[in-house]
Amino acid sequence: MPDQKIVFDGYTRRLDVFAADELPDLSRALVQKMIKEGRITVNGKTVKPSWPLTRGEVVEITLPRARTQTPLKDLLIHDGKDFFVVIKPAGLLVHPQSPVWEEHPQTVFSSDETLVSIILANPPKGFDPATPRAGLVHRLDRETSGVMIVAKTPQFQAEMVSLFANREVHKTYHSIACGEVPGDKGTIDVPIGRVAGGKIKASEIGREAVTDYKVLERKNGFTYIELYPRTGRTNQLRVHLNWLGYPVLGDWLYKGATAERLMLHARCIEFNHPLTGKSLKFEAPVPADFLAAWKRVTKGK
Repeated sequence: MPDQKIVFDGYTRRLDVFAADELPDLSRALVQKMIKEGRITVNGKTVKPSWPLTRGEVVEITLPRARTQTPLKDLLIHDGKDFFVVIKPAGLLVHPQSPVWEEHPQTVFSSDETLVSIILANPPKGFDPATPRAGLVHRLDRETSGVMIVAKTPQFQAEMVSLFANREVHKTYHSIACGEVPGDKGTIDVPIGRVAGGKIKASEIGREAVTDYKVLERKNGFTYIELYPRTGRTNQLRVHLNWLGYPVLGDWLYKGATAERLMLHARCIEFNHPLTGKSLKFEAPVPADFLAAWKRVTKGK
């Protein structure tokens, strides 16, 4: 989508309405934001979204340019020929919530910083810009930290998506659960799905979801637990621990005790390289805020 310079030749019309028609793939809210930021001007001046355009006025539309606060190198732990690996911090969205960015990637720079905007602002060597969805092959919730694989080429991306679909990617998560989970290990085999109101819950009419788990430590009414999802449903680990009766600490949606953030961390990911067959394993150390939360709740302070 290129920048535009348009001479308005119609009858009086609001600027945001006119610009939204010229940018049909963008939401009205995003168009209004661009006007307020001065990316859409009238006769070279920044005006309000409600500005009444008159015949002969010149509207200039400048699309967002690459910008980000976080350098990709600060997140990178592996940079290979076909893919790279990052540690996503808690609080960072993987991609913008609007699907518009998939068709027009430059719009990611019009919203809050995301992993996608960080990648596109300074892509690693060998990254093919034609790779759909900025190379994403899986995602983590905003408040979940941990290891993520990102493809550099469409071919590797397609192969990795296939591995995930065939359950050939093995993931390990660490979590702090509210309550002391009985038994040293177990399996939660409970379907989950989206119910009335949009919340994802355990449901007989949901899709198959299976999680293995192992208790690492119990103390003062909390459990440090390791989770091994066999399937990859949205919110699976949070839903399964809630169903078990031990929601994740900091999980406001599933009634976990209050914490600085969701205490869920993608600790490790293992798979065989789909093109070479080489066995690969990447790990993300448990972050300091996670360890501090465990120390706090187990001391009862």
